[in-house]
Amino acid sequence: MDFKHELGLDPEQLAADADRLFDQMRRLHGGTEATARAESGNGWVSVEYGSTSGVQALRLDPRAMRMDSAQLAETILDLIHQAKEQAEAEERERAEAILGNGLRTDRELVTERLRHATGTLQENLERAGATIDRVRALLRP
Repeated sequence: MDFKHELGLDPEQLAADADRLFDQMRRLHGGTEATARAESGNGWVSVEYGSTSGVQALRLDPRAMRMDSAQLAETILDLIHQAKEQAEAEERERAEAILGNGLRTDRELVTERLRHATGTLQENLERAGATIDRVRALLRP
């Protein structure tokens, strides 16, 4: 059976695309994680954050202990969020460099691709159904 003609897909191209994607994923996960550091304006508190491991280090200058506990807690949380955003942005940039346009998140683009893929899938299913019907007709006595 000619899959490319009957089903609208080329199995060899599909396998090559899958190999390329898995190779890109290996390169993406083979590198070190992105890390970022955020520091309070007065330098009394700093946080180091890894994109996959989370908070890696928290440094409190002895002067930070003079801060009100609610203010210190808020400062720590703010710095964690800042460092997390920086690390995730760095990780996204690295992933985009490795995977190319495969990580585009524009809603309209994603919606259009899904719509197209759904249409193509429906066409392929209809062709497959017609092919099965033809094979059944050939096999009937």
